[in-house]
Amino acid sequence: MNLTEQLENPAFRALFEHTREAVIVARAGSLKILEANPSARKLLEYSREELEDMPVTRLTRKQNKDRIQEFISSVGTGSVQHSLTIQLQNKSDEPIPCEVNLQPLPLKGETLLLFTFQDISERLRAMEDIELRNIAIANVTSGVTIADARQPDLPLIYVNQGFQKITGYSAREAVGRSCRFLQGEDRDQPGLIELRRALREGQPCIVQLRNYKKSGDLFYNELHISPVNNEEGDLTHFVGIQLDVTEEVKARETLERSEKRVRKALERERELNDIKTRFISMVSHEFRTPMTGIQASSALLRRFGEKLAPEKKERHLTNIEISLKRMNRLLDDVLFFSRAEAHKIPVKRSDIRLNAYFQRLIENLGSIYPNRKIRFESTLEDNESFLLDEHLLDHIFHNLIGNALKYSEVGNPVRCSASRKPEGVEIIVRDTGIGIPEADQKKLFEAFHRADNVGNRQGTGLGLNIALRAIELLDGSIEFQSKQDEGSTFLVLLPEKNTKEENQ
Repeated sequence: MNLTEQLENPAFRALFEHTREAVIVARAGSLKILEANPSARKLLEYSREELEDMPVTRLTRKQNKDRIQEFISSVGTGSVQHSLTIQLQNKSDEPIPCEVNLQPLPLKGETLLLFTFQDISERLRAMEDIELRNIAIANVTSGVTIADARQPDLPLIYVNQGFQKITGYSAREAVGRSCRFLQGEDRDQPGLIELRRALREGQPCIVQLRNYKKSGDLFYNELHISPVNNEEGDLTHFVGIQLDVTEEVKARETLERSEKRVRKALERERELNDIKTRFISMVSHEFRTPMTGIQASSALLRRFGEKLAPEKKERHLTNIEISLKRMNRLLDDVLFFSRAEAHKIPVKRSDIRLNAYFQRLIENLGSIYPNRKIRFESTLEDNESFLLDEHLLDHIFHNLIGNALKYSEVGNPVRCSASRKPEGVEIIVRDTGIGIPEADQKKLFEAFHRADNVGNRQGTGLGLNIALRAIELLDGSIEFQSKQDEGSTFLVLLPEKNTKEENQ
């Protein structure tokens, strides 16, 4: 069958005319075009008459003529189909990237060449877009990962350079592993619960995780997860975007700490204002009571001094002396509290023989509370001394023993003991007084706090707060046990080095 017969065959003619591919038939020797179907004429913008007898090589761009000639020459006369990607040009000299397939057609007396051309412009543009996306993904500073959702443990199949820069792991070290390796042993994170749920349900999510670089350094990872489904709707992959938000987290934490400090400063200022108000009220009240006693006794002595019996004179003078001592003690506490609030209390340590110290203290307290008894027991030797601050000791034990005397009934002695411990010296003050209600015990050492059961007994509410501050300045500790209507026990431990002196 010759070419004319082939083209006039109805079935072949219908296929030739209506196929979407551009088809050209040319002679093998001269390469002149014998026939071009409508798709070829449309692609090349030539009419049938213009294409007839035109060499096929003329349809290629000038720089490609040698390539098409070599391609045709290499085909030979066999019946095997060959292909080539090359740029053609249309009648307007516009380039058309095409995939050219060539098949020799041996007929009676000659060999024809059957060319099919497929415009691959869209394919190339799509490939360029994909390549551009790949370049963009590879070079973004954020980490990009792709995990295979069809395999157990969701192994990574791709990580970009951003991921490698953030984590320190190379693509070879990361691909094939689950992203869990970035968590290390830090598995107890709220964000992981949300992440696991999203992966299990194939849902997108955004979480913040504590992750660890190859170096072991912590970084905060804001992870964006998106599922990828195929055309059938089946989940195939997860795409992850990692953002290193460590600096943002640190900045936020710094801001929160600053806000906390500001709030604390404001609260402290309010507390100081409250303390100032209560302080003024307390001082005016507590100083007024002994001053009233002093004024009354001094007025009686002034008016009736010569007429009063000696024992009455002595009683009034004693009242004045006791009131002055109480005022002096109160003034000393007030000054200490004020300096403690300003953190201006120096610690001046010296060797103090505690047995002698407590004897002096008990005598002093006995003159203030003449109707009360203090029993002191000590396992310390008389020449045994400790490196302590006597001024701070006064603030501790004047208040502890003074409170025990104040809140105990007449006739019930206050017991005080001292003993040496491996950590230092332990002093215990025990009374059988009114005790401290359980509801007040949590606030016992707060400034100006007084228990509900103190009644009309005088007091500033500063004593135990001052004692605690003085103990802390000496690096000591205080514990207590108390039961309402049964009494209280305070245990003070002062961890000072023992400096026992030799008898001389």
